[in-house]
Amino acid sequence: MTALSMKRSSLNLINQIDDNDTSLIEKVYMFLKTNVPIKKKEEEELTSEQKRRLALVDELCGAFSACQTVDWKKDKEEYMLEKYGQQD
Repeated sequence: MTALSMKRSSLNLINQIDDNDTSLIEKVYMFLKTNVPIKKKEEEELTSEQKRRLALVDELCGAFSACQTVDWKKDKEEYMLEKYGQQD
């Protein structure tokens, strides 16, 4: 039996547990929590290019939203009136 098939079989068994049976779910959870090593998400070392791009993103974050007007529909209407004249 391969590791993938054992994992799939284990998940199928866990899915068969009644959601209302909290004591059994708690036992399974405690077993998994104590026996399965959790991989800690360690921050990878970034390359100089990645650091440069990340700094650029931080610098420009929100730059485009800050320059937009509050009422773009009104601005569009005023532009259309200026360009094509008064509508009847």
